[in-house]
Amino acid sequence: MDTLQQEETTKSKRASSWKFWRILALTVLWTVVLLVGALLILGAGAWLVYDHVTRPGVRGEALVVEVAPGMSGKDVGILLQDSGLLEHEGFFRLALHLKKNNLSIRHGAYELYHGLSAVELLALLEQGPTRHLLANQYRVTIPEGLSIAQASALAVDAEAFVQAAGNPALLAKLEVVSPNLEGFLMPNTYFFDDAPDALALVTRMVEQFEKDWAILSREFPDATTRDKKEVVTIASLIEREAKSDTERPLVSAVIHNRLAREMPLQMDSTLQYALNKYGQRMLNEDREVASPYNTYKYRGLPPGPICSPGLSSLRAALAPAQENYLYFVSNADGTTHSFSTTLAEHNRAVARFRQEIAPQRRAQRNEE
Repeated sequence: MDTLQQEETTKSKRASSWKFWRILALTVLWTVVLLVGALLILGAGAWLVYDHVTRPGVRGEALVVEVAPGMSGKDVGILLQDSGLLEHEGFFRLALHLKKNNLSIRHGAYELYHGLSAVELLALLEQGPTRHLLANQYRVTIPEGLSIAQASALAVDAEAFVQAAGNPALLAKLEVVSPNLEGFLMPNTYFFDDAPDALALVTRMVEQFEKDWAILSREFPDATTRDKKEVVTIASLIEREAKSDTERPLVSAVIHNRLAREMPLQMDSTLQYALNKYGQRMLNEDREVASPYNTYKYRGLPPGPICSPGLSSLRAALAPAQENYLYFVSNADGTTHSFSTTLAEHNRAVARFRQEIAPQRRAQRNEE
């Protein structure tokens, strides 16, 4: 009996072992099959997307879209999506990636067509603004960083422009409590069939702000919970202080860090606005002006924006650089800045700036 039991036990073990290996082999086989199937499905999906993005389309109805200054590739893709030219903005970003394009698209009005692929739309955008639109339409260009008073000088009727910029209905539409639309007149090049009246131009600028704010709200979901006027005020300071897109997030970091520490912002740009003193050096006595826009004298943000910021500055206001900077001073090149975390570092940067700028100022005095 012992021998028979041992034989039965051995046979049972062999059977169990064979069953185990058979199940394992089937499991591995099905896993491989499923993986191959998934890869085939993914590959087919990727090919369909690639084909959709690159396949030549059939040119349909024409549509004029306006690319605003400072738009990123994603912004342009969203513009094409919102205009009904593409099903999803991701197709445009894929077209950029496939063409290794650095988005050298100039702002302006473009005549594009329904039915074209993302690659074809990109090719049209790379050609620059549509010429016949430039030739046949009245164009008004309002650059970034201008106050209402400065922008009014570019309008046909400056006084009417200032009056339109205080339109209560437009302020109510933006849901902003402010005496005027300072900061909310989106810089751009605008095209009209004929010379627009002041209200038509201001209305168009506000509508453009709303479109760009919608883009930012999708990019930064917390934008919808932020105080819109506060964000635009910060962006306006960034616009006036920074001269390059790479430095805008750094200037934003300084502003946010100073506000968090309840330090005065101490920015000349707010004095320039308060005194209407642009393009001039700020003097020590200027810092004593009794104005709520004097950020040397009063802590916190000024009561409102000091200019209309562009999309890059608005983006920087919502996404400051993750730096501990509290100070910055201009470099002698007049474009870049030196950023510091301590007052000692800042004082050294100021001394270096004064030393480097001295020859330029002496030469300027000699010319005068």
